[in-house]
Amino acid sequence: MKIRLISLNVYTKKTVELVDLDGDVTFIHGPIGKGKSTVARLIDYCFGGDLEWTPAIQREFLSTVLSVQLGENLCKIERSATDTQNVRISWAQLGEEHEEFSLNVPLDPELEPLITGQAVFNLSDLIFYLCGIEPIKVRKRTRDPNSPLIRLGFRDIWPYCYLEQTHLDSSFFRLEDPHRGRKSQDAMRFFTGLYSDRLSQIDNDLLVAIDEQRTKRETVQQIRAFMEKFELESETGLETQLLITQNELSAAKERQTILEESRTATIHPSDTLRSDLRRRGQIIDDIKGSIDDSSLSIEEQRSLHAELVTAKIKAERVEGAGRVLDDVEFQRCPVCGADIADRPHEIHTCYLCFTPKSDETNRSSVDMEVMRRDLNERIDQIADSILRRERELKRMQKKLSGEIEEKRRLDIQLEEEVARYDSAFIETIRGNEREIATLTERIRFLNRLQQMPKAINELEEAAGAMQGRIDGLRSALARERERLSFADQNIDAIKNEFKRIMLAVFFPGVSSEDEVELDPRNWKPTIAHHDIEWSFWDTGSGGKKTLFNVCYALALHSVAKEQGMPVPSILIIDGPTKNISEDENPELVRSLFDEIYRLAAEKTKGPLQFLIIDSDLIAPPLDLQGFSDRRMAGEPDSPSLISYYTGP
Repeated sequence: MKIRLISLNVYTKKTVELVDLDGDVTFIHGPIGKGKSTVARLIDYCFGGDLEWTPAIQREFLSTVLSVQLGENLCKIERSATDTQNVRISWAQLGEEHEEFSLNVPLDPELEPLITGQAVFNLSDLIFYLCGIEPIKVRKRTRDPNSPLIRLGFRDIWPYCYLEQTHLDSSFFRLEDPHRGRKSQDAMRFFTGLYSDRLSQIDNDLLVAIDEQRTKRETVQQIRAFMEKFELESETGLETQLLITQNELSAAKERQTILEESRTATIHPSDTLRSDLRRRGQIIDDIKGSIDDSSLSIEEQRSLHAELVTAKIKAERVEGAGRVLDDVEFQRCPVCGADIADRPHEIHTCYLCFTPKSDETNRSSVDMEVMRRDLNERIDQIADSILRRERELKRMQKKLSGEIEEKRRLDIQLEEEVARYDSAFIETIRGNEREIATLTERIRFLNRLQQMPKAINELEEAAGAMQGRIDGLRSALARERERLSFADQNIDAIKNEFKRIMLAVFFPGVSSEDEVELDPRNWKPTIAHHDIEWSFWDTGSGGKKTLFNVCYALALHSVAKEQGMPVPSILIIDGPTKNISEDENPELVRSLFDEIYRLAAEKTKGPLQFLIIDSDLIAPPLDLQGFSDRRMAGEPDSPSLISYYTGP
């Protein structure tokens, strides 16, 4: 799953801070309180997470823009300080001249897809879609066998790619959490391939069978309650109703005979029906006119929406060009090459062309942020207006179809009425005929209803017989899970790599004689030393827990590269040496970073990007391509994340 960070723009009240992330390893280091961890939190914020509101963020933060590659798409993810439910994403395919798309994407699923023809309902679905990955479906409530299947969320797999400093020594990938731990287990099944299409199909068939059985049983109960309400619960009651209806039918036929013998006809006009037809014709014309006007308005608003998206892109490009050329001083004329360095000019004019400088050229980042937010709001307003108009257009089209169909029916009825000798006598005859037809149909219904007690018993027996099919599907589901041997190979590879890394970094208490176990029922790795077993929760010190987490994440990403598992190709570690002293454990710290750099340098099976955040820089021993570091110390040559901010 290809995800590669490129840059992070942080918009504050006075500046636009740029953090370059386009490297295989980016190492951010420096003293505490300078914004190192905030870089990782802002990346997580752009991917739909929550932001820790530090004093600096509360006072100065406006918004952030993350440039990132998702699959074969170059994306910009924008999120402001006030965006609690949505994230804006703009993207275009790499290497091709395609239209750039821009969507305001909700964090929670919408009822309608965001992209026509695609199962994209929220931010998680869009990330998987842009990466070209189809996530597995898991139960919404894992412990409930009747729970519906939903798509695995991106936030469920993200903890394996972002090791937060806060939880490095207190949580092992949320597995101890009774609720979120289930999603973390689903993520490991997705990574290792402990699922298949047949497995999903059997799982779905099992859910359908259970629903069908429940529906049959509920139907039996409802039919019995209905029959009891109308005293039709027995065959005797049905025979009584049938006898009464047959007597009413005989009386109606006698009245029919008497009416035919006394033929006193009176003319019965059809003016009411004709008036109704004229009124409906006018309504149809009005609806057609409204549809034409709405279609024209929708096309105009679509054009305006496209122009605003283009204007926003151009504004960002102008802003970027302005920042690049803001402090450029020409020594020679760029046209003729003449020396202009010593040419006198006024302070408030351009020394190149003597044009007076205006206040508009000194726009602050706040102005740009306001303009960008206004454009976003206008784009969203127009998109929302288009959506409302399209819904109204569909409603009018549906109403038009109904009116046309009703008019057609009335036309046919009028033709039939005109073709007859329309009289009060005929109307009376027809009313009596309708009564006869009603009674005849009621007799037919009662005859069928006499078979209902037998049908209810058959339906109840069918519901009981489905239990055998349900049991068979459950057995097939268990056999299919046993068949997935390739998933066992991935699990074994993770175990072996985890042990190798722990030995390579000199993990305290781990020797070559130890065995690592990884049970796919709970996904908690256990270290077995003779008759003693221990895991993350038994390591004791916070430093060992931190190291345990980091080693496991490195093992998972290493095997994912080797086996082509769908693990995102990025690993953010905030504080890999938390609770570990370089002075007391220099060999351990050096070995840990050597493993990180070794994994970053290995590119035969695809790149893996690292973002390391720590207090002290541990440089690679050799010249590692793609390595960069940034010191945040609040000094002129190494500014904090918010360069001008000083405070708590």
